[in-house]
Amino acid sequence: MTDLNELASPLAEQHAGDLQGALTQLEAEARVELNRICAWWTTQAPASDSGFYGEISEAGVPDPEAPRSIILITRLLWFFSSAFEATQHEACGRQADRAYRVLLDQFLDPKTQTFIWMVSAGGKPLNARKQTYAQAFGIYALAAYVRARQSPAALASALKIFEQVQTHFMDPVHGGWLEALGPNLEPIEDVRLSARDQNSPKSMNTHLHILEAYTALYETLVHLESDHPKLAAVRSALETAFDIFNQHIVSPSKDRLGLFFDLDWTSQSSVRSFGHDIEASWLLYEAALSLDTPTTLHDAKQAALGLADGARQGLSEHGGLYEEVGQDGHLSRLHVWWIQAEALVGFLNAYAINRDPLFLTSAFGVWDFIKANQIDTQGGEWLELARLDDQTPKAGLMAGPWKCPYHTGRAMMETIRLCQSLRATTP
Repeated sequence: MTDLNELASPLAEQHAGDLQGALTQLEAEARVELNRICAWWTTQAPASDSGFYGEISEAGVPDPEAPRSIILITRLLWFFSSAFEATQHEACGRQADRAYRVLLDQFLDPKTQTFIWMVSAGGKPLNARKQTYAQAFGIYALAAYVRARQSPAALASALKIFEQVQTHFMDPVHGGWLEALGPNLEPIEDVRLSARDQNSPKSMNTHLHILEAYTALYETLVHLESDHPKLAAVRSALETAFDIFNQHIVSPSKDRLGLFFDLDWTSQSSVRSFGHDIEASWLLYEAALSLDTPTTLHDAKQAALGLADGARQGLSEHGGLYEEVGQDGHLSRLHVWWIQAEALVGFLNAYAINRDPLFLTSAFGVWDFIKANQIDTQGGEWLELARLDDQTPKAGLMAGPWKCPYHTGRAMMETIRLCQSLRATTP
């Protein structure tokens, strides 16, 4: 049994020498937090027009005129669907239905059968570019809704987007997926996902979420329609996504990811993103579990453990995970909400693979940090940035184009699952 006396964490200290007790408490706390997250988003995010607010301030004030992003809507659809499946809270089911309608009514371009990037508060197109990342999240969200509501129409929509991505967004020469296309699926010069990204034709981030989406779509087909005619094509695409990520994006040392690439996979960035490293560690392993072959499982275990071990270098003296090391070698000491959520899952997943107590130490430390610094106990959501000193920027959002319950809610659901699995396999 792991010696919890070595774990410098209030949770671990409370259950010193009792791993079962520590895991039981962590699972219980994650369940409470999942319910809090569900309650906040089901009551605060819906707008009066049957849509969702594009932004909600840190003070909890919605902006009824804020545009709505495809990322917010797809992530809401994924979260409400997955939370309904996990909890059977009907409030989550109702909001999943609402998000599904908004996604197809306001973001689906009927001409190209792909998703646009941004609409106005009234649902009118503002930016019709076709980001590959957005198509991936559309597939991911629709797959979750299929499972939640047993919807054949949602499955047909997910498969249509999948076909469009495979037909129009892939690089036929060097492999992988291009970053973005224009409104009519034409090449464009500026393909950046956001203002802080490099204008590179391929990115880690897009490929990570293609991998995530194809894993979800494949799992959905296997569980609902194991003889579906598209099953083989989806599996083949998932195998391709896994191989590309493992061969081109995970570094040869296995301890970090490359972030931006030229068409031929020449690296264009030296930035080290601790959050993406730890997120990829468990998503890559999840994909391998779905494919379930000796080679993919072996490669995924190596990558998952290497990336998780590398990410530990970004742990702060407070127990959380720092943001990144920039191109100039400067360490960003910000504690960003989504990074802490992914760190909790990634370190727990690494511990489940090899039972190294250092990974458990890291997971408990991150959870203690989240409870003390990231969760806004007054408002009910997580602070965008933890406030540890006067240097931390104060202007954050509770909901926005990128701020949503996808990372936080998923982290709670994955933590519950991992704790249950660990307790079942721990003496």
